[in-house]
Amino acid sequence: MNQLVAILITLFFLGLIVSFTVTHKLKDRYAFLWLITAIAGVLAAACIPLLNRFALWIGIAYMPTFVFLVTIIFILALLVRQTMSLSNQSEKMKTLTQEFAVMEKKLLDLQKAVEGRETL
Repeated sequence: MNQLVAILITLFFLGLIVSFTVTHKLKDRYAFLWLITAIAGVLAAACIPLLNRFALWIGIAYMPTFVFLVTIIFILALLVRQTMSLSNQSEKMKTLTQEFAVMEKKLLDLQKAVEGRETL
């Protein structure tokens, strides 16, 4: 029964990700990561006895501890990826702001030059 509930919850999550992707609320480059995560969740929910055996094999006596460990590692990897993306976006924003300031300065100089010619 618990396995069925876990499968239904992960299938709901998978459907939610597909829905967000179709309605363009989630960009494709991020959707791929979440689709893989949702599919891994469905597979994990379907293979709970195998996860139990694997956890015992690597020396973890209580399978939920193994699930929490994998989840924490995944969240940390996701945070690193998002931080890298944020750093990249910040650098792009800085460059665009600088380019905008240069263009604005050139435009003001041109406007002053045109105004100077009109007064003559």
